[in-house]
Amino acid sequence: MRTPLPTVLFVCTGNTCRSPMAAALFEAYARRAGREDVRAESAGISAREGLSAAAEAHRALDGVASLASHRARRVDAPLVERADLVVGLTRDHALRLRAIYPSAASRIISFADLPGGANVSDPYLLEQPVYDQTRRHLERLFPVLLAELDHRAARARRKRIRGEGEGKSGA
Repeated sequence: MRTPLPTVLFVCTGNTCRSPMAAALFEAYARRAGREDVRAESAGISAREGLSAAAEAHRALDGVASLASHRARRVDAPLVERADLVVGLTRDHALRLRAIYPSAASRIISFADLPGGANVSDPYLLEQPVYDQTRRHLERLFPVLLAELDHRAARARRKRIRGEGEGKSGA
């Protein structure tokens, strides 16, 4: 079941670097944009449950967002089902997610699918400047991502008003 707030689920491989950074930064970006109505979550396709975010990821977000309570988790059907938009950090993540969750395929995209977007490279086990670069890369994509979320929400509202479909954001 969908949450009342529009929810974006960010998915990478291990859920210790990119996707938790994306979720925390996207929520912070939305708040700064006056959007208290947006929620972000993260998960990993091959996550080892319970791991903390990488120390470098914490440092990259210092002063902007916190990963203190983050614990890695694997993506699963309930997470995908409650998300209005599922964002793979790379095209490969999105392709894998569409194969695993075909009923949600219309709600699964990658950052590379966005106008001006690109895959978000994995900084795992690399130096701090790479994590800082990952943060900047993500932040550049957020205005387009928020517009995409709004576009899908408006389309779903129009469909509900006309009585079409289930009102899913990408349906």
